[in-house]
Amino acid sequence: MISSFDREIRTQIAAALSGALGVAVETRSVRLPARQSDAGVSIPHGCDGARAQRADFGSLWGAPLVSSVHPFNGWLLFTFSDAFFDSLVARINASLPLPENDGGSRAVNRMLALGRHGGEGCPSVPALKRALLEALQAGRSPAAYRRAARAVETMFHTVPPRERPAILPRSGALGNALARLLGSVP
Repeated sequence: MISSFDREIRTQIAAALSGALGVAVETRSVRLPARQSDAGVSIPHGCDGARAQRADFGSLWGAPLVSSVHPFNGWLLFTFSDAFFDSLVARINASLPLPENDGGSRAVNRMLALGRHGGEGCPSVPALKRALLEALQAGRSPAAYRRAARAVETMFHTVPPRERPAILPRSGALGNALARLLGSVP
């Protein structure tokens, strides 16, 4: 099952790129997340990637979707805005029910525990944002679920141990959103 959140993000990017580049960009061609960014799209043959940098990607769920676009090695790489990640977390928490239990998943268990902390939105830490984007893909396949679970379980590993206590109290809403996404996968 592909999450509606994932579909809406891909559709928004594809529509804006189609208008900016003057060619049809299919929704399925948007990679979410991309290897080196939040999202990526292969530049269609014969198109000028610089035109995409001037495109208006609009807002999604009340926040600007894209903060920057840059061409790299035949791809357009997108960085989503911090406000978008905050609104995505709020939207997930408002739309999906919190799982009653962890269903035997260590990742869900850890996120239910993280959800007991306070905070709103998504802290501006690349690994936390990446875990959220991976969790949006968890319903695509068992391999996608494993990637998402691994990203969720290790998302604080890139944060120096000294800085973790300051981030945990601001990560409760993110924990709840991740538990909801992973817990909703059959």
